[in-house]
Amino acid sequence: MDNSVSTIAPSFEIKDDRFDINQIADCQLLIEVSKERFRFSVYNSLYEVIMWLEDYHINSLLDQHQLLKTLNTLYSRHLFLAANYWKSIKVLVNVNHFTLMPEEFYDSLDAHKYLNFASGKNLSETEQIADYPLPFCRGMCIFGIEKEIYAWFRQMYPAKNIVPIPVVCALLDGIVQDEMADGLHLYFEEHHVTIVFFNDGKLILCNRFLFRTSDDLIYHVLFVMNELSLSNDIPVMLYGEITSFADAYLQLSLTLEQIRFANNPKKARFSQYFDELFEHRYYTLFSALHL
Repeated sequence: MDNSVSTIAPSFEIKDDRFDINQIADCQLLIEVSKERFRFSVYNSLYEVIMWLEDYHINSLLDQHQLLKTLNTLYSRHLFLAANYWKSIKVLVNVNHFTLMPEEFYDSLDAHKYLNFASGKNLSETEQIADYPLPFCRGMCIFGIEKEIYAWFRQMYPAKNIVPIPVVCALLDGIVQDEMADGLHLYFEEHHVTIVFFNDGKLILCNRFLFRTSDDLIYHVLFVMNELSLSNDIPVMLYGEITSFADAYLQLSLTLEQIRFANNPKKARFSQYFDELFEHRYYTLFSALHL
């Protein structure tokens, strides 16, 4: 047995004891996956609430195949995750390369050209190109997804049409649906930040930056603000892997005057077990409910 995944357990979980696996046919399964994270939640349409959440940290630093190893182990042992009779399944993928463009100019035959140009290099042979519509701005998101991961989910749920959804699309759609668009929005991963800017309800910028230190992060944020001629009192919303005691937050709060954490998406309803949840952390996962 592979010892690296033999003791896999969630780093965070919320479980409503009213959930019954016999109700799976009436439930939506929401999944979010990246090289460092696997998380999922369950929306029960009988109660009309999200009832379940599990979050796993994946140590893929020394093994590029660790994600698949972990998923195989987790699914083989989990009580209900591998069930094939869910009402619907949404799979969010945290992609390394993406670009946005108006749908009127989009030609799927040239998708690889758009993405290679945006990323500044040709995608690796391990990735395949896909797209996802953004109706709110009549746009398309073109992105690369690891072929092995996409194939794995399709094989795991053969009864469902698995359509990969970039996490950034869930973020953008949630912001628009919650009618809180204008301002800066910072979505945090382990070592990346996606910076989004809306003005007068229109998407002006969406870009993803690598950072290793808080100084790197501040540089990227201030660079974007300078390029867009934004003042320090602009509203700034935070999402994802950041807390109020993180150094990144403390430095941002010294620079930005109107900074706050996002709440759960307005259209998502939760059981009472979720009252103590850090709402901003799972914003994209819960936003997938209405995609």
